[in-house]
Amino acid sequence: MEPAAEAVAGREFPATVPGCVHTDLLAAGAIPDPFLDDNETRLHWIGRTAWRYETTFDADGLGGDRVDLVADGLDTVATVVLNGVEVGRTANMHRGYRFDVTALLRPAGNELAVRFDSAYGYAQRVRDELGARPNAYDEPFQYIRKMAANFDRPSSRRESGGRSGCTPGRGRDWPRSGPS
Repeated sequence: MEPAAEAVAGREFPATVPGCVHTDLLAAGAIPDPFLDDNETRLHWIGRTAWRYETTFDADGLGGDRVDLVADGLDTVATVVLNGVEVGRTANMHRGYRFDVTALLRPAGNELAVRFDSAYGYAQRVRDELGARPNAYDEPFQYIRKMAANFDRPSSRRESGGRSGCTPGRGRDWPRSGPS
């Protein structure tokens, strides 16, 4: 494990949604600014780490025949769990998701968690299953529905390699996140 990764292991941090792990860690003072010096290279471990966002909420004012949990954007490989029940998995950052959670909601004390697995790990597993494909450089970006700029490219800075654009739930303020 990278020394910087060890420094955040087992800790929880306030999270802003929409947002991303990098900005949450930066706001908490847990990492240096990725755009200074060689910090970008030193922070590559963030995109190769699984992260978990959690929150609790009450649903006593909701009505109607159906209640959906709406995720306008989950980047990228995510597992959504409500009250201990998996409601969905995602592997495409370019679309939104809608999960019927009517039967799972309680009037109070609902626990919602989204685990983001490493897009690198996912793409590498798909590459291993399918075999090598033509590529301009040694990154598995073509094996996952994710913005290619999030992978290392010789001609561009990495934008996040992690959870950029993560918006797990319309209007929801998630109080904490941390490595899972």
